[in-house]
Amino acid sequence: MLKIIGIVLVIGSFTGIGISQRQQFRGHVVVLGDMLSTLDFLSSELSYHLTSIPDIVAKLAQDSRPSVAKAFGTMHELIQRDDNLSLAFKWMKAFRDCGQEIGLDAEDIAILCDLSEFLGKYDAQAQQKSIDYAKVRLSRQLELASAEMKSKGNVYRTCCVAAGILLVLVLI
Repeated sequence: MLKIIGIVLVIGSFTGIGISQRQQFRGHVVVLGDMLSTLDFLSSELSYHLTSIPDIVAKLAQDSRPSVAKAFGTMHELIQRDDNLSLAFKWMKAFRDCGQEIGLDAEDIAILCDLSEFLGKYDAQAQQKSIDYAKVRLSRQLELASAEMKSKGNVYRTCCVAAGILLVLVLI
């Protein structure tokens, strides 16, 4: 009876590791999709409503998606401080501080930080072009992350189950 319980625990734990790895890939894809929709919102607010960046950040800080709320909540807190730091610096600091925590990788964070150089500094058309460019770059990142999730996610899950079964066979 103890052998059966041990077998189930070993195989179950290895399966859990594989599923956890796959969920990390899925989380990255979801966060990239959230950031793309956030850039769409930012673009429309700047183009059609002429909303200021701090007001847009305040709206996004109250978003229902956890990744968006975390990043823009941090940014909103930084903007509220009267410390004479530029909006670009606060934008970059927010993404550098919590980017990895919400599931972005270094390239994603770099793309979003590059966008800060244009927001609030130039006319609406230049800001729109920089947002469009960031959306194209993030879309490419999303394609790569989706392909990685499809290929590596299934491999991790299958290999971990197989490793658990192999370990059980070796231990018996």
